[in-house]
Amino acid sequence: MQRKLTDSMKRLWARLQHGGDDRVKPVSLVVLRLENLADLAGHLGKIGTGQLLVNLCVRLAAVVRPEDMVQMLAPGIFGIILPDRDEAEAVRIARRLHEVGQRRVSAGGSVVTPVLTALVMHPPVTTGAARSSSTPLPDLVTTARNHLDRLRPEELGTVLIHDFSRVLPSSQLPETISAAVTADQIVAYFQPQISCHTGEVTGFEALARWNHPTRGILSPAAFMDRMTENDHRVLTMSMLGQSLRALKSWDASGWTVPTVSVNVSQFELADADFATSLLWELDRHDIAPPRLVLEMLETIGPLGQDSHARTNLITLAAAGCLLDLDDFGTGYSGFDAIRQYGVQRIKIDRSFVAGCDADPGQQRMVLAILAMSEKLGIAALAEGVETREEHSFLAQIGCDETQGYIISRPMPLEATFDFLAHHAEGRDSLPLFGRKTA
Repeated sequence: MQRKLTDSMKRLWARLQHGGDDRVKPVSLVVLRLENLADLAGHLGKIGTGQLLVNLCVRLAAVVRPEDMVQMLAPGIFGIILPDRDEAEAVRIARRLHEVGQRRVSAGGSVVTPVLTALVMHPPVTTGAARSSSTPLPDLVTTARNHLDRLRPEELGTVLIHDFSRVLPSSQLPETISAAVTADQIVAYFQPQISCHTGEVTGFEALARWNHPTRGILSPAAFMDRMTENDHRVLTMSMLGQSLRALKSWDASGWTVPTVSVNVSQFELADADFATSLLWELDRHDIAPPRLVLEMLETIGPLGQDSHARTNLITLAAAGCLLDLDDFGTGYSGFDAIRQYGVQRIKIDRSFVAGCDADPGQQRMVLAILAMSEKLGIAALAEGVETREEHSFLAQIGCDETQGYIISRPMPLEATFDFLAHHAEGRDSLPLFGRKTA
């Protein structure tokens, strides 16, 4: 049975990488290993351990889509194929799988807590004639298991990203993101944000992509962990420049795009000259400050601890720049930032949005966040919206804006013009609900 199921995974993988057309179709593999299998097996016995592994398979399968194959590759090792997902989305799903898989579970008459390590592998996509050199699944699984066997103790029980390449031409590649920026390999991709009340485009979020000379387009999940403080600063300024130029291009083409959002980290905020440099860029591009939204992760920690961060945010807010609190609900600095810096919008993390149309627990969390945002007088945007049902539920309960694959994947600037044209023709294709009035 194990052999048959493994062959079915191979066939699926081959079909995804050797499709009948030349469209780029990203596909990822997530491998999860049960780290405390030996201890649990000693406690549960053979029958209880079998029940545990089956329950974990069922639990993991419930997290992903029906077309995402979940397979037990070996006792305590699970593989999940994620078709048509870019690297950032694969990492997001892996974190969800990791979180759900580690919840307490009943098996063999006991309640136990699994400890899982998750590894995400996203091989380079191939097109046309290059499909003949695409990555075989056995090679990918072998690489994943070898990497898991070499983990340091502090990496166990975490979510990790591993670059796959049978040949690593490192001598031919930029060694840092700063060097990649200098080589014009960092490209801004833009993902639209849509009003639930009018259906209009309210803005785009700029997302960094590395146009890698050998591996194709890479999301930040492939390089973020190796970035230095200087890399973060250089990357942000590159994204800022490309975003402001995008606003000028949309304006020149007659499209109404009110804002563009740029992510900033604690490294930029801690730079004493950050606000001055940013405002100079706005002035140089003749862009009004209220058209720039700065997205700040809630997980970066209490901002008041850094005087430069506090000064930068106060300066930028006073100049008219808008502030988003990203991944709201996953960190601990949200209320501090809302109180001190006048956050205009919170972004509800995908972990609360997934399945919100059907999961009562998710619905309670989203409703609580929306009630809080309404009381505070700030907007709420749900990110990572993947289905019409999720969008419909969010619009119906009063969410202001949505962002996610149901609207569009991130796209290069040149593709945004076609998106804007098509959206203008059929923006009523998603459910709309007028803003509630008192």
